[in-house]
Amino acid sequence: MRINYSTGSTFAEKELNGLKMELNISNEDNILKEIERLKKNKIKSHKIITEKTIEILDKCARMWLDGEYSKEHINILAQITNQSVPLITYELNGSMEMLLKDNIQKTIKEELGDLDILDTWVKRSYGYAHRQPRGLIFHNISGNALVVILMSIAMGLLSKNCNLVKVSGDEPYFAYAFYKSLCEIDDSIKDRLSIIYFDSSNENIYDTIVKNSDSIIHWGGESSSKKISSICAKYQKHLIMHGQKISFEVIDSLDDSIEIANNVAKDIICWEQKACLSPRIVFINRKNDVNKFAKILGKSLKEIGSSIPKAYSTAWNSIKTIQDRQYCEIKYGMKENDTKIYSSYNADYTVILSKGMPDKEDINRCFYRFIFVCPYDNEDEVYEYVSENLKEYLQTMGYAGDDIGFIEKMTLLGVSIVTKPGYMAIHYPGTSHDGTHNLYDMTLLVSRQI
Repeated sequence: MRINYSTGSTFAEKELNGLKMELNISNEDNILKEIERLKKNKIKSHKIITEKTIEILDKCARMWLDGEYSKEHINILAQITNQSVPLITYELNGSMEMLLKDNIQKTIKEELGDLDILDTWVKRSYGYAHRQPRGLIFHNISGNALVVILMSIAMGLLSKNCNLVKVSGDEPYFAYAFYKSLCEIDDSIKDRLSIIYFDSSNENIYDTIVKNSDSIIHWGGESSSKKISSICAKYQKHLIMHGQKISFEVIDSLDDSIEIANNVAKDIICWEQKACLSPRIVFINRKNDVNKFAKILGKSLKEIGSSIPKAYSTAWNSIKTIQDRQYCEIKYGMKENDTKIYSSYNADYTVILSKGMPDKEDINRCFYRFIFVCPYDNEDEVYEYVSENLKEYLQTMGYAGDDIGFIEKMTLLGVSIVTKPGYMAIHYPGTSHDGTHNLYDMTLLVSRQI
């Protein structure tokens, strides 16, 4: 498969899980020319009314929600990402629904306060307010979740910016496929959106791009976040940062063990816990039957696996999961004596019921339906553990309970999203991502006080 991005001078072969691809690679000269091309279209992009962009995104989402249109893309993505076709379909459909017209309009209203503020001057007590684009935005995107690519591009277009999007070598396909489908609807998308690929180890190219951009939005891990932050600081560029995050669930009260366990299982399977909004730990109050809950959670993961199965990349992937399971069983069993494992015979799912809290390094074993269930006596135990181990990485907390004081403490600590179990991967239109609004950050609020 050959992928022709917006610009590039050479092709490089890359094999991802047996899929052979030829990626069009951009060099520094290609990228500088593309940046200049996009910059020339700033005024043209600014003149496009918001309603037109909403219509394009809505039509594109409906195309992808059509099973016949998206079938081939889903099969390719399943192979690249090592996820099953049903899981890719489940995740992709949920993400595309966010781009339907009603949802986009709600997002704009919630984030910016007025649907017209991107197009015109809106009356305020002091005069008039308007939202203006920043200019050229560079999107540096990791490949751990399709929704990241989708929303970054959509917000970039809605904010009337020109957008240069760098795809990840781990998943170089979806941004390109989404771009092509947008161009099928309106070819003028090319005037304000460009998809590129280059080797991330080439820091000189990053330096050149940041220097010549007006704003940068970054989605990535700890190492890449530090790198991009340093370059942005060097050139004093506006940075929208979405770094590495870790999410968790807190079960304070169990009205219905089966329903809540089923919902927690839905949260666990999304993006195979590789995205920031998938839980890696479930804290549960000891006043509940914790053994019963852990057992039901294992059963729920088994049942959901029949309709939305886990895919296996390599034999090593399965072996490592089982090794991690055995390691934790021995480690925490020796420490606590009553550690229990509720798991499949193979590597399909692993539920570790641990008397204590997991060591920080073991949290990073929680991928591909691998979860710690940790009982607590007092909510302060959860607060202290999260404060000591996860504070720098907080984002989403699934919560079953009614203690507003606890929610207040956790959000004061750094949690930015609190949902019911089963809804951790669902962002209602206008809710924040990492405590900020991307559409807000991608634009400047200007005022007219005369």
